[in-house]
Amino acid sequence: MAALAVVGGLAAMPTVAQAAPAAVSEVKLAWAEPGKVRISWTEAAGIANDVYLEVSGQQAQRIGTTTATGANELVVPAAALRPTHDAASTARIFVADPSTAGARSASFDRYSRGGTAVAWGIVRGAAQWTFAADTAADTTPNDPLDTDTPARITPELTRLKAGTAAQCETVSLPATTNEYGQVPAQAGAYALDLIRTTEWGQTKLSSVRTRTATVAFSTPASGIYGAKVTMTGSVALRKLSNPAAGDCGSVADTVNLGGHQMSLHGRNSATAAWYGIGVSKTDAQGKYTFVISNPGAREYRAILNESNVGAGTLNYQSISATKAIRATPQVLAAGFSDSDITLGQQPNATVTVAPYGSHQVALQFKNSSGQWQGLMYRTLVNGSAQSGPFAFNRVGTHQFRWWVAASTSSQGLPVDAGYTYPFSLTVR
Repeated sequence: MAALAVVGGLAAMPTVAQAAPAAVSEVKLAWAEPGKVRISWTEAAGIANDVYLEVSGQQAQRIGTTTATGANELVVPAAALRPTHDAASTARIFVADPSTAGARSASFDRYSRGGTAVAWGIVRGAAQWTFAADTAADTTPNDPLDTDTPARITPELTRLKAGTAAQCETVSLPATTNEYGQVPAQAGAYALDLIRTTEWGQTKLSSVRTRTATVAFSTPASGIYGAKVTMTGSVALRKLSNPAAGDCGSVADTVNLGGHQMSLHGRNSATAAWYGIGVSKTDAQGKYTFVISNPGAREYRAILNESNVGAGTLNYQSISATKAIRATPQVLAAGFSDSDITLGQQPNATVTVAPYGSHQVALQFKNSSGQWQGLMYRTLVNGSAQSGPFAFNRVGTHQFRWWVAASTSSQGLPVDAGYTYPFSLTVR
């Protein structure tokens, strides 16, 4: 192997006399070992050579020299041949000596795919990525430096080192030759770089940062069956402080709180399966609202959906604490068919409530001691009942109400027992 004098220095290619036949010939290229290229040629012994990289449209760059006593070859790192993300860029090697015109190698490319658009996703905590196929054309097919070895993509994680407050650690996950892959769910936030390795070296294709989240969720304890129920909450996001600078402490992300999709789930009991009810989005402060009609007693939770939110950021899913909302009967009507009667006239009380069931109701009145006192039971028919005429010989104005027994809604959910609003009867 020839002794190397300079690798990578810039120098103008000398002007060489054209009179004599070229003594240098058969300039060949081959991979000497991973990351290194062997340049060899045929020439009479005892001549020192300068070796140049010629790139179309650019000044030739001297990449090394050999001595008069050395072999007719030069081994250089691949970086000396200036790998490029431009698939159309081609190069040749020129080997010169002091007395001849020298000789050139066949043209070759040094293409290495650069930063690339990627489709990110996150499913059950696993970050997923997919690259579109590389459509760059090989402008020098079957050149001497083409290989059959596929490119490898290595996911590199930067995350908080266990047992520290902010120290980073970088972990290389198994490489893949596919244009897609995933990173298993991690315990916390992390930064991810996708590194592509070929015979020409390494290139960062894409980067993404994941964030953790907590979801606050507030609901009323109970509401009227069929009436609107408003549930509110907020999202708090956390990210690594500055992993590129070695700071992996957890800090709040208060900038990108808006536009995150929230899902509302419900279940019919503490042992039943969850199911989807509705969706919402956070505002710029991370707040969200769900408004639904109360279908009966059930449990709820709010979920920040795991998502690719753009700008190189992924969100982990986060689930709120479970909240229960009970339901009380909806009173559609309660009163007397005639609320102003004379002594001896028999009143008739009516009631209509939802759910429209066939459960019991009881008519009550407030006695002179201020206590509610039961008068009679009735059974609802499609949610309605009436007392029928009954004797009530107490002069004055009196308050009444209906007690409504617990029932089951049309969705099969419990509705608690309750009371109608008070209504009056005047006896003159």
